[in-house]
Amino acid sequence: MKKVKIVIILLAVFLIPNYVLASDDGSVIVNTEGTLIDCLQTSGICKLGSDIQISNILDVKKEVILDLNGQSITPSSDLKVNGGFITVARGGKLTINDSKGTGKISTGAKTNSNVWGGIQLANDDLDSTKTSELVVNGGTIEGYYYGITGYGKYHNTKITINGGNIVGLNDEDSLGIYHPQEGILTVNNGTISGGTGIEMRAGTLNIINGTIKATAPKFVKVAAKDGSTTNGVGVAVAQHTTKKAIDVTISGGDISGQYAFYEWNPHKNGTEDINKISLKITGGNFVGTADGVSTVYSEDFKNFISGGKFNKSVDDYLTESAKGTSKIEEKSADIQTKSSTGIITWISLLSILAVTGVGLYVYNKKFC
Repeated sequence: MKKVKIVIILLAVFLIPNYVLASDDGSVIVNTEGTLIDCLQTSGICKLGSDIQISNILDVKKEVILDLNGQSITPSSDLKVNGGFITVARGGKLTINDSKGTGKISTGAKTNSNVWGGIQLANDDLDSTKTSELVVNGGTIEGYYYGITGYGKYHNTKITINGGNIVGLNDEDSLGIYHPQEGILTVNNGTISGGTGIEMRAGTLNIINGTIKATAPKFVKVAAKDGSTTNGVGVAVAQHTTKKAIDVTISGGDISGQYAFYEWNPHKNGTEDINKISLKITGGNFVGTADGVSTVYSEDFKNFISGGKFNKSVDDYLTESAKGTSKIEEKSADIQTKSSTGIITWISLLSILAVTGVGLYVYNKKFC
């Protein structure tokens, strides 16, 4: 009888296509679109057992941990979505892990524009009091226009990037993260890249660490009322026509692009609305790659940089306290900086440059 039972169990496993196995860590292993949809509708841990191609948008409404487990989720060739093909509804929280390190959520090849984004938050306004939340700890999330995106009409989102790769695939016109909504975006680590790395049109951005880089071959800006406005910028700030507040604090990380940081007023919003924007750079490594342009540019603000490293002069944007303790000149030999150990003399700095062969303008201030 025991042998018969074993045969029946084995037949059940192989004959039922949507059969799901529970693993030792309590996760549910999914191998098909149907079982993935079912798993994402309930709170728990979903672990991919194989690559899965989906034909419909996946909507996360509960608190779900998705372990990519080295596998991939991609849309079918006939799916067309003007947004993300995985969405996080209000009241939902999606955490992305990747236990094997090669997992991917992807819209497909760089030439596939049928699906615009990888993951989208708050895709409806049914209950605006509830938060739509995404946490990325690992894996790759990539989309033709947006790796991760919000929507300007739907607010109350929370995005935390602790690791992984967030990618906008189309170098000519894409963003790693597009943030037109009220919400909080925190970057603790990981890599975010695209034509522009991050564009903030509303909401709060905190960058503590990580790499944010623009891959566009040239800088372009367009006063688009719908969608993004800049290409070629590490971190872009461009207040939307919704005139929502923007609060940006950068205390660390490596940020690069044609401009590393760029703020402008594409819709000529009034002074009262522009004053809802707060910019603060206290640390980080900023590199502007384009010839003849500054590392940092702001159309509307001065006095917001009090720390960090920059490969070109940012004198126009230093706070008054920073100006009193440090000086950055445009000539590669004339850099004079007061650090925690005292004043670095011109001679010693020239010696360093001679050895390293690097002409980097650096502003570095110690804080109490």
